Amino acid sequence: MRKIILGFLGAMLFSLGSANAAINPEGARTTVLAVVEDFKTKVVANRDELESNPQQLNNVMKDILAPVVDFDDLAKNVMGKYYRRASDEQIARFAKVTERTLLNTYSAAVIDFDPSKIDVLPLAQQKPGREVRVDAAFTLNSGSPINIAFYMEPTDEAGSGWLLSNVVINNINFGLTFRKQFGLMVQQNGNDLDKAIVAWQKSLASEAE
Repeated sequence: MRKIILGFLGAMLFSLGSANAAINPEGARTTVLAVVEDFKTKVVANRDELESNPQQLNNVMKDILAPVVDFDDLAKNVMGKYYRRASDEQIARFAKVTERTLLNTYSAAVIDFDPSKIDVLPLAQQKPGREVRVDAAFTLNSGSPINIAFYMEPTDEAGSGWLLSNVVINNINFGLTFRKQFGLMVQQNGNDLDKAIVAWQKSLASEAE
């Protein structure tokens, strides 16, 4: 289950905003609070119904995450430098595989949250720059704690919208980790992107087991 949680939150890490420094950093925390509330009321509260209907569960999760996760950018950022030499077809296939597999992982993770033990903390002192760090403490139904730092970026200069740019879970930076993992897969498959995409799909699928 720990793999599922790490996959769930690590999977969201690459979606980047396009704005300058945030005007109102509290907006980032408000966005995270709204997503967490949706997890509670739309997923966990309907656990019994959704567990028996995986497709419906995935659809609910996608609706919740779509406003804060840019799945199109996810492929670009995970692929890193290899994105520049990938064909449009390879990029589209990679993005589809990643989105579908990670939504499965998201769903399995959120279902296992204890809704009474999700705490989005007040904003701490922020470092200079456009990213805003929002810390949260999650607890699984098993009682295992997960400490998460969401890094949010504004979508415009007014800070009227926010996208997730990175996630650090128990001090593990998944932005860097996932990019390194895919780069290693490309190298292990003789720089063949098609083979690397297949390996990436198998890797993601294993996280949900």
